[in-house]
Parts: sequence; C-alpha cells; structure tokens
Amino acid sequence: MGERAIAAVSSALREILASALAAEPPLVEREDYIVLASPTEMPRDRHARLGVFLYRVNQHVLSRPEAMEIRGPLGLVLSYMLVPIGPDAELSQAILGRVLRTLHQHTKLEVPEAGGKVELRLLTHPLDEPLKLWTALGTPYSCALYYDVRIVQLLGS
Repeated sequence: MGERAIAAVSSALREILASALAAEPPLVEREDYIVLASPTEMPRDRHARLGVFLYRVNQHVLSRPEAMEIRGPLGLVLSYMLVPIGPDAELSQAILGRVLRTLHQHTKLEVPEAGGKVELRLLTHPLDEPLKLWTALGTPYSCALYYDVRIVQLLGS
C-alpha cells in the first residue's frame, strides 16, 4: 500500500480537476485531456488540456528538534505544476480560473493510500524559481499554477 501513496494523490488530484473542467460549461472536451504529464509531453493542437506535473518530492520536516525522535510513516510534500495547454490564451486563462476555484473549494482531499486527508496549498514563488523549472524542461515559459500537497504518508506494508 505505501508505495502507491504518491500515485494515489496524483490520481485524486487529476480526478477532481477533470470533473471540474468537464462541468458546465465545459472547458475541456474530454476528462482524459487532464493528464499526469510534464508540459513537454503534452500535445499542442486544437484541444484544451491540463497537465498535472509532479515536479518535486520532499520529506516533510517537523519544526521542533524533539520531533526528530518520532518514528512512524515517512511524511512527504508533493509539489505540482498545473499547466493549461490550449488553442488560445483566453481558454487557457479560463482553465486556470476554474482550477483555482476548484482547489480553493477543495483544500483537503481524502486519499486513504496516503494516510487519509492531504492538504493542498497554492504556492507563490519568486519569478526566478518557475523560470528555472521551465528552463530545465527546455520549454518556453508559460503561466502555470504551483501547489504543494502535504502531508502524504508512505505507510508500511
């Protein structure tokens, strides 16, 4: 069960966004246009899509020194880039708006494989951090949303 925690969180995030973007009025033609992929892996054609890209996995660090003595499941923070790809800027911006609204309404997701409830938090980076990420991907910069999902627990088998 533990090794499925990360994939389960990604799937739960994809599912909630796919449902929201397919709702009336739909911003994507099909729910399978919300994909777990980097911006470099997404086709650029006449269809609107949303990429849900896991770009970083960090260990959750507790703030107090005595917390280092606690033994238990490995706690993780997953960082996602949510990238709309569309035929025009207006549709991409509408997708960003609906994603923001949806995740603002669902700041906690129930993911049993990840230890229960996980919390979503919109990140605000200085511009140089996303630019470094886009440069590493070898792709021109595009407006995207960045979220952390905490605390994902890798439970023992």
